[in-house]
Amino acid sequence: MVFSLILALVFAVVAVIFALGNPETVTVTFLSFQVEGSLAMVLLITAAVGILIGVLLMTPSAIKRNLALSGEKKRLKTAEKELDEHKSKMSELEGKVKETEAQQAQAVDEINQRLDTL
Repeated sequence: MVFSLILALVFAVVAVIFALGNPETVTVTFLSFQVEGSLAMVLLITAAVGILIGVLLMTPSAIKRNLALSGEKKRLKTAEKELDEHKSKMSELEGKVKETEAQQAQAVDEINQRLDTL
């Protein structure tokens, strides 16, 4: 982004220097239209129109990319939520396993004590 701004600033400075150095009048004919103006102004206007057309052509793909990114962020958020749910369920199950193991160990100890008393 910063690079683009620096590049645009350099382009603007070069265009102004070019405009000051080329004050000649030219006639531009397009289809049936005829316009007279300074060479620099004609070139600056055509460059501006070219940039505008480029921006307009890039806009749909930028919007599509932003929409896709938004969808992916939503999917990521959902996946993170599911992961948190699974982690909490895993912790709960690990607690139950430890509790069951403790109960089994206690039952084994009780059985061993009964066997020892016999």
